[in-house]
Amino acid sequence: MLTRAGKLSLNIIDSIRFDLGLPHDFILTLLAEFPDYFQICNMGDDFGLELVAWRDDLATSVLQKRSTEKFPINLPKGFDLEKKVRIWMHEWQNLAYISPYEDAFFLSPNSDQAEKYTVAVLHELMHLFVSKKTEKENILILGDYLGFGPRFKKALVHHPGIFYVSNKIRTQTVVLREAYKKDLLAERHLLMGMRYRYLHLMKTKRVRPGTFINAT
Repeated sequence: MLTRAGKLSLNIIDSIRFDLGLPHDFILTLLAEFPDYFQICNMGDDFGLELVAWRDDLATSVLQKRSTEKFPINLPKGFDLEKKVRIWMHEWQNLAYISPYEDAFFLSPNSDQAEKYTVAVLHELMHLFVSKKTEKENILILGDYLGFGPRFKKALVHHPGIFYVSNKIRTQTVVLREAYKKDLLAERHLLMGMRYRYLHLMKTKRVRPGTFINAT
């Protein structure tokens, strides 16, 4: 629903399958349960997932559900913005909010209004992920596919109070700041709870030295 064409490459979906909480065989299992909503389509060099039925009740962003047009800003302690940046941010926050489920590509790509729309799409996308984070490469690939080009990368740089980019083990990960309190998710997803328990078992439970318990 966030794509203008209502289609998304299966290769892209597979690259973020873990982030979306999809099973490895989602094409055979999950999609088979919703034939009235999705279908597999040919996209030339690739196959894709095509939206068959649009649902207005789902085309409501997280911010719209909160009845606000302003993004939560959570800057780390000691991070102080210059006065002119604070003024710009205040004016930018007061710009009209355009839903990420609308097409706003008529806006001049270099305008502040277009940047707020870009952040709106990226913000909504991050909320769709189970852990509210994903590898930066996934974000950039999605940005290109959705037609934003380098604008996702620009949004990550311009809005450190909304998005945080961490660097660990030579991997850059984009994190939605508002979703975390310190290092923990503010709202625990059921699937994340299962993942944490699995990791705990893998780290602490052994049948004999060097042998992990079958956590399944």
